[in-house]
Amino acid sequence: MYRPMYRSMMTESRDDRGTPPLREGESADLAAVSRYLRRLAEEGHGFAMGPRRVRSLAGGFNNLIYEVDTSAGIFLLKVYPGDRARRLEREFAALTRLASLEEVPNAVFADSLAAVLNAPVLIYDKLPGSAVVPASMTREDLALLLGIAVAVHGHRDPGDPLLAPPAGPSRPADCLAYMDETMRAMSASPAMNDPSFCRTVDRLLDLRRCLAMADLQPALWADAPPRLCHGDLRPANVIKAERDVVGLVDWEHAGIMDPFYEIAGFFWHPESAALASGLREEMIAVYCEKSADPHAFEKMDVYQAILPVQWCVRILSLIEGYDRQAVRPWNELRPLEALWEDLERYAGLAGKRLGTALRGPV
Repeated sequence: MYRPMYRSMMTESRDDRGTPPLREGESADLAAVSRYLRRLAEEGHGFAMGPRRVRSLAGGFNNLIYEVDTSAGIFLLKVYPGDRARRLEREFAALTRLASLEEVPNAVFADSLAAVLNAPVLIYDKLPGSAVVPASMTREDLALLLGIAVAVHGHRDPGDPLLAPPAGPSRPADCLAYMDETMRAMSASPAMNDPSFCRTVDRLLDLRRCLAMADLQPALWADAPPRLCHGDLRPANVIKAERDVVGLVDWEHAGIMDPFYEIAGFFWHPESAALASGLREEMIAVYCEKSADPHAFEKMDVYQAILPVQWCVRILSLIEGYDRQAVRPWNELRPLEALWEDLERYAGLAGKRLGTALRGPV
């Protein structure tokens, strides 16, 4: 295992500063990646030495990923958009902080402005396996994932100032504030000229009023400090190798937040809709039982009332800003029709959770 190393842009070689930076949506090609690795080998970095085989793995939502196979092992090289150095720093800090967990990639090298590529780069060990298919996730898979979450959430002190800023809500009131701000913005949108959109906004405002009347038990969070969290916990970031091995990747959103929100958020994420029936409730109970918080079940109940409404607001916001979304060439926007279907499903779940009759279809 290599000792992780971080290099800031202040140490870049001067002969590469004239190379133009990556433009929005532009790919760093294999030749450039190979030149960069050759330079690292010349500088004495053992992971880059010897014969190298580099292949593109396309990318994440915003990043490009390359697999680098050398005599030292198999690594992933992650190229961030040029303006996302802060995400690189956060991910490197998280991987370094959690280096004792085998289910988290081992960070090898981070470069805030990589020579040749002129973009932030992170290199880390490739975990065995591939991304899970939510519909095939078993009770055992989810139990292993929750075990990772419990270990991560055990860190009250993130151990690095880069991880100290909030990565998400610290209490339910933050979720409500997000909804209110988003609804205010949409209420001033030209989309309100569409009667169907306007009716949908009214319906979501009804749901928000139901939340205002519900007992969300704010006192439960009075003495509950947020913990270190992954920040983007969803099936797409879970890797499965063997029957009893799972891993968790993509830590660029890691930081401090309410761990109960993170777990509830995983099971209410649209990607988790394909989980087998009954697993959500069962595994949420498993997490609560593992938690040392005496109010675990009550807190989770509060978030399970809030999250369907929050997803309604989030999805309608995506619909309203559909034509303004920036999408990388290797990604496709979810079709508008599918977003409306998602919204209808979440609105139904929210109505059921809140026990209220809502007017008409979306």
